[in-house]
Amino acid sequence: MTYLLALLLTLPLYALAEETVAPATVEDKISKALSDERRTEKDTERDANRQPLKTLEFFRLTDDMTVLELLPGGGWYTKILGPVLEDKGKL
Repeated sequence: MTYLLALLLTLPLYALAEETVAPATVEDKISKALSDERRTEKDTERDANRQPLKTLEFFRLTDDMTVLELLPGGGWYTKILGPVLEDKGKL
């Protein structure tokens, strides 16, 4: 009986608990950046040859890195790296 009473008293606490959402992985952030509206059609056409997801996975990009982009040119990588690093990293 005590067990049942304890269970009934604690169940409402679970209803009040916030739902936890798993943080987005770096791969998810890169994919989201690749579909960002700020990227031009020309940018997306270059994706096929440059394979940004595979390239950034190869370099083991994490969202808390400090990344120095040498000779950014037209900003193709900047438009991808910016959204990925904006919360915890630096570009």
